[in-house]
Amino acid sequence: MKKIQYWTIILFCIALLLGGGMTVLKNGKTIAASVIYSIKDQYTSNPSGESLVSGFTEGMEEGVTDNFWLKELYVDLYGLTERLLGRDYIRDANPSNVVVKDQDENLHFITFPFDYEQPLNGLVEINEALKQERIPLLFVQTPLKVIEDYTTLPPSVVDYSKKNTDEFLSKLEENDIDFIDLRENVKKDGLDLSTLFFKTDHHWRTETAFWATDKVTQILNERYSLDLNQDGSYTDLKSYNKKTYKNFFLGSQGRRVGRLYAGVDNYTLITPKFNTDYEVTINKSDSSTTYAGTFEETILKHSLLDEEESVYTNRYASYFGGDYPEVIIKNKLQKEGKKVLIVKDSFALPFSAFLSTMFEETRMIDTRYFKEDLLNYIDDYQPDVVLYVYKSMKTIQ
Repeated sequence: MKKIQYWTIILFCIALLLGGGMTVLKNGKTIAASVIYSIKDQYTSNPSGESLVSGFTEGMEEGVTDNFWLKELYVDLYGLTERLLGRDYIRDANPSNVVVKDQDENLHFITFPFDYEQPLNGLVEINEALKQERIPLLFVQTPLKVIEDYTTLPPSVVDYSKKNTDEFLSKLEENDIDFIDLRENVKKDGLDLSTLFFKTDHHWRTETAFWATDKVTQILNERYSLDLNQDGSYTDLKSYNKKTYKNFFLGSQGRRVGRLYAGVDNYTLITPKFNTDYEVTINKSDSSTTYAGTFEETILKHSLLDEEESVYTNRYASYFGGDYPEVIIKNKLQKEGKKVLIVKDSFALPFSAFLSTMFEETRMIDTRYFKEDLLNYIDDYQPDVVLYVYKSMKTIQ
C-alpha cells in the first residue's frame, strides 16, 4: 500500500510539472494579461511596492488557475491522490475553501465563527420599517449540511454553522423578527437526512427545496392569511414532472477535489405538469434580459442541463442560471394580485421558482449585487410579504 501511495505521489508531481509547463506555453498571453490587470487594479487603489507584489501574486494565481492545461483532469488526479492517501481534510490557502469529508463521504466547507451584528442590525431596521407599512417579514432559515447528531466530521475539525445559526435566530426572536427554522421541520417530518443535500455541493437538493416551499407556504397562510395554494396542488409533487440525471453534477466542493475523490451527484429537475405562462426579467449589473413563455422556457437555463457538458458544470444553477441583483417573475395565470419579495442567497433559486407558481409577481433581490436602497425598493414595489431566504447570515449584505 505504501509503495502505491509513493508512486502515486511521484506520478502526480510529474503530471503537475508537465501541466504547469504546458499551461505557460499554451496560455502564457492570457496569464500575462491577468497579471497586468491585477497589478494595475491593486496599484491604482494603493500605490505601493506591497500592492505590486500582491497584484502580481493574485494575478498569477488567478491566471494559472483559470487557464490550467487540462484542468479538470488534474483536479481529478489530485483528488484521487488525496483519496489514496486516506485524507479527509483537503487544505486550501483560503480557509473557507478547505474541503472535509464526513462519515458518509459527503463533502463540506468549514464554517467559522461569524459576527452577525451588521446583518442583524440591517434586518431590525427593515423589519421596523415594514411594520409601519403593515408588510410582514419572514426569515426562512434553511437546513444546514452539518446536521446535529448525524454528521461526523474529522476529529480535528470544529464547525460553527449550528452555533452561529442558533445565536442568530435567538437574536431575531429577541428583536421580534418572525422566522421559520426549517431544521425543526426536517425533524418533525422525519426526512431522510442523507438525501437533504448534494454529496459534493453545499446546496440542498431540488427535492428539499420543493419540500421547503410547501412548509413556507403553510406558514404564509397560517400567520399572514395569504390564502395561497388552496387546493394544495402547487406543492403536490404529483403535479410536477421529475427527471433525474444520473452522475451528472460535481458541486462546489467536489469541483475543488475532482470526481475521483468522493464521486458525482445525480441531479433532479422538477417542473410543472400544469399550464404556465410567465414573463421573467433578469437584471444584471450591466444588462437586462426578458423571457416570455412557459416555466421551462423562462426560468430554466437549458445550457446547464446539456448532457454533453462536463459534470463540472454548475447544474444547481439550472433554475434562473445563477445569482443576479434583481429577478422579476410575472405569472400571467395568477390573477389575484399577490406579490412577494424574496431577499436571498443562492439557496433560494429553486425555492423561488416553485413559490412563483402561487404569486402573480415574485421578485428576487440578492443584496451582494443589488446596489439600490432596499427600503425604497420595497416602498415602490409594495409586496404582500417579504421573505429572507438564507442558509448563512454571512451572505446578507
